[in-house]
Amino acid sequence: MKLLDRYIFTEFTRSFLTAMAGILTVYLCVDFLQKADDFIRHQANLSTIISYFLYSLPAMAAPSIPMAALIATLLSLSALSRHNEIVAMRASGVSLGRIIAPVVAGGLMIAAFAFLNNEIITPAYSERANHIRNVEIEKKEQKIVFQQRHLWLRGPDNSIANIDLITPDRTEMLNLHIYKLNPDFSVRERITAGSLLWQDGAWRLRNAWKFTPSGDGMISQPADGEVYNIVDNPQDLGMIAKRSEEMSFNELWEYVRKLKSSGYNATRYEVDLYGKLAFPLSSLLMVLIATPLSLQRVRSGGAGTSIAFAVMIAFSYWGLMSVGAALGRSGTLHPAIAAWIANIVFGSAAVYVLRRMHMSNG
Repeated sequence: MKLLDRYIFTEFTRSFLTAMAGILTVYLCVDFLQKADDFIRHQANLSTIISYFLYSLPAMAAPSIPMAALIATLLSLSALSRHNEIVAMRASGVSLGRIIAPVVAGGLMIAAFAFLNNEIITPAYSERANHIRNVEIEKKEQKIVFQQRHLWLRGPDNSIANIDLITPDRTEMLNLHIYKLNPDFSVRERITAGSLLWQDGAWRLRNAWKFTPSGDGMISQPADGEVYNIVDNPQDLGMIAKRSEEMSFNELWEYVRKLKSSGYNATRYEVDLYGKLAFPLSSLLMVLIATPLSLQRVRSGGAGTSIAFAVMIAFSYWGLMSVGAALGRSGTLHPAIAAWIANIVFGSAAVYVLRRMHMSNG
């Protein structure tokens, strides 16, 4: 029996890896064609372009994994049925549940990998890919000094700024500590500010105080309204502040907590937060819902039909997931329900179809 499990699991795994390779190849080709003009304009060398795409692979793989799992299930089980191997197994006394167990186990492993990819691999690799594109290819100035619990940025006039939070609309930075340095890196002026607000085409300090060393003492004076153009405009924060998909679950959780404690609406990011738990399970759901369908549709066509059917199921899932996310971000649905609604619907459908298959093969 272990040999049979290994055989079915190997067929499923081979189909999954083939499907992933095909999907990622299409992604890479399309992405390269979209960015080719930028690479030529900035005279990027081949090694830098290759590095950029290698570091972009985990982010490309994240939405591709459920589709690949779906295609792998349809192809592997359909092939077993088409060659009458399922009939032979059943005639030997092997239950249908036992036959599909290795495929379900493969789905669980894929779901676990999808979570690890979203949580650990993609954030780190996406950050590196963004650095290669912005700094090495487009030759933009690297303003990030380092980032841990707070964000440190290089500013004008030989200064650095510590920022606690960037708001979702990118027009305000909260809780700043600004240090203006002398050539020997001693502090010539320190500023604390409640916020840095984009107003009238400039970044202006709010609730700010300026501290200047004087002999053995310190001179303090208000600095409200002073201009401190740390970046040219709010759009430039896009290369500094991470998007939801570039954050780990813990980073996004902390960002949501800070937004709420600062009085900002964090609904959009709450939907994304719950989605980080819901989306990896879609791979397992694709396996569960495709298993009975692949066995029932064996005589209706070959690999082409299976792939077309997989695309139809995947588009239905992503369509429902997009509708749920839109309803959640608008406040119509609770963020958790919005993120999980596609899984709830497709999970219920999978349970129903599996029960029907079990009853009909009683």
